[in-house]
Amino acid sequence: MRCLVKLRSTQRQSYTSAYHIKLQGLLYRILAEAGYEFVHEENPFKFVTFSNIFPPTDMSEGDRRTWLVASPHEHLIRKFSETIREYDTVSVGEQRYVVEYTSEFEITPEEHATVETGTPIVVRIPESRCESYGIDAEYDDVYWRLEHPEEAFQNEIERNLATKYRQYYDRDPPERPYFTDLIPKKEVAIPLHYDDEVVQTIATTWELQYDCHTRAEHRLMRLAYSAGLGELNTTGFGFINDA
Repeated sequence: MRCLVKLRSTQRQSYTSAYHIKLQGLLYRILAEAGYEFVHEENPFKFVTFSNIFPPTDMSEGDRRTWLVASPHEHLIRKFSETIREYDTVSVGEQRYVVEYTSEFEITPEEHATVETGTPIVVRIPESRCESYGIDAEYDDVYWRLEHPEEAFQNEIERNLATKYRQYYDRDPPERPYFTDLIPKKEVAIPLHYDDEVVQTIATTWELQYDCHTRAEHRLMRLAYSAGLGELNTTGFGFINDA
């Protein structure tokens, strides 16, 4: 399920692409007030993700923007929506917004469809699997980049999605592959500004096609829409939309 949050800029302000940690902080704060503080501690998956605030451009006072939050936990989305609706204003770093209204909605996977990345996908390949892809590993893991084999990207996002499926549904995932076509778009480097350090994160944008022929495949794609693809979903990466 998804929550759509409609915002209005309170001032003339600049959009920043390094929003992730500040926006994550707002998400956690609202979830805590809604009774879901424990989500912050859940591992390895928290099963909640979010889009950027879009459109991603500088704003004048009164300009309207949209923020989407998603989770397979419908009750969490409903409580999040109720809680943020009570806010007069919210802040994301130096940005200030009036909360105009919220609404909740479902995305139903189609039998055959194309999705695109609303936010880039992060894939970190463990050193132990790099050799099988022909990737040189200088560290414990390697960010997938456009120069690396596409097979490695597909294997890793599908492995990750299968693990999410197993944890969330407590059953075996459907057989792979899950995506029938993958079209890479762009590679980006995004700094994540933590309190004590800045971590440079490599991510990529995509257009992906899938087929849903069984109930299990339908559940799997619902999970992809609501929990995100790849890693760092609760930091705002891997959010997908219908193309």
